[in-house]
Amino acid sequence: MLKFTRHPFVDVGAAAITAFAGKSRPEDLSRQDLDEVADFIERHYTRDPLKSFLTAIFPNSGYVQPAMKPEKFAAFLNRYLYGYRNEESVSGLRCVYCGREASVRVFRQHVPMLTGEGILNFFPRSAPGLPVCGFCLLCIQAFPLGATKSSGRTLIIHSDDEQVTLRAAKNFFQDNLKYLNMRDITKYPDQKYPRTVFVDQVLRISEDYLQGQEHSPSITLYHLTNYGTTADVGILYLPSQIVEFLSIASSAKFGRIWGEIVRRAWQKVDDARPGVARNFLYEDLFELPERAARFVQIYFLRQGFRASARFKDDPRSGYALERELNLVSWDLTAMFLREVMEMEAERIKAIRDLGDRFSSYISKTNDRRFFRDFYRIDKYGQLRGLLIKASNAEVRSGRSPLIGFDEFITIFEEGEELPRIDWRLARDLVLIRMIERLHQEGKMIEELTPEEEEVPGGEAAEG
Repeated sequence: MLKFTRHPFVDVGAAAITAFAGKSRPEDLSRQDLDEVADFIERHYTRDPLKSFLTAIFPNSGYVQPAMKPEKFAAFLNRYLYGYRNEESVSGLRCVYCGREASVRVFRQHVPMLTGEGILNFFPRSAPGLPVCGFCLLCIQAFPLGATKSSGRTLIIHSDDEQVTLRAAKNFFQDNLKYLNMRDITKYPDQKYPRTVFVDQVLRISEDYLQGQEHSPSITLYHLTNYGTTADVGILYLPSQIVEFLSIASSAKFGRIWGEIVRRAWQKVDDARPGVARNFLYEDLFELPERAARFVQIYFLRQGFRASARFKDDPRSGYALERELNLVSWDLTAMFLREVMEMEAERIKAIRDLGDRFSSYISKTNDRRFFRDFYRIDKYGQLRGLLIKASNAEVRSGRSPLIGFDEFITIFEEGEELPRIDWRLARDLVLIRMIERLHQEGKMIEELTPEEEEVPGGEAAEG
């Protein structure tokens, strides 16, 4: 009867009905399960707190129209909620979602983001209304049960992996049941910061499902309103490489450090948790991989972030390398480079080897000036000059140069004297490995860093 169609409203609705019935898949649902969820919808959609929520999903529908006469409301339910029981058909038309014979034409009050009755635009055969079958229409009526309200809009999560859609809808459905069981609640709770809510859900699904999968799926957030003249949908996308990174970062291997990095990214408020506060790291994930250099500098190199004056509760402004050395991890950073940036293994190894060699050089010579200069460099010519000077000094002392030609090209240049566009990122990555090694050896990094710590290259500064 019910099945996934790859359309988010139908799929989230099918997943919510599956959670309602305690089944594993939509294909396992019985006719009795459909009758029970339809009865549940009839009882709860017409009263608060769900009724207030539904005014922005099914405006002008029978659910939210108290003035609708009983006989007209009964006809509305029979046609659009219990339509899967009917044998009506729209002659010659198939359901646009599943391909079964269509039973009814629907409009904006029945399916969000459509146009209203009497408007021909975007409908087939120059006739108003979208042809759908009763089963898909039941799923669409049920999808708010597998959704949540966030910043005044409806938030749903959909994926090409059906288990992700099922688990997200189940999490939201269980929250909705709690709300419905609360006494004296008249307004549906509104969760702030949809991006933070989205990533929190992905991490919950990662813990009990994604970490056991061979490949990570892409996951999409739909954040919509169907209200009045402001109808709109926002779509946020977490590609599979970001989902894979989150899954590995949350695993036992990196869990302790990653968990602390996440904890220190929460908005500085008394009750910092999903739905109430913003997690700046979660929200910065949506700017990857384009702003990966900035992400590395802030979260892996622990550089203070000069936040906009609008965000006085941004914790990133308080990051300081000398106080957070225990959060600097080359292995975590290297995993980020592989999974998110898809950096070549050869270049990652070259960066690690160079960091090891620089840390050994500093440990042996206590050349604090070299560390400080490498840390502060902001111009590519300065970087070349520093490395050439230090290498020449090593050669004059009868030792090998600090960096070889091929290694320098691999890490910092596209070609001879043509710097890579991400040379500052490469410098930061070498620093991360250097600092981790020196810290492991008990070197006092605060004695090596500048007295007034500066942001290397200014990458973390908000323009």
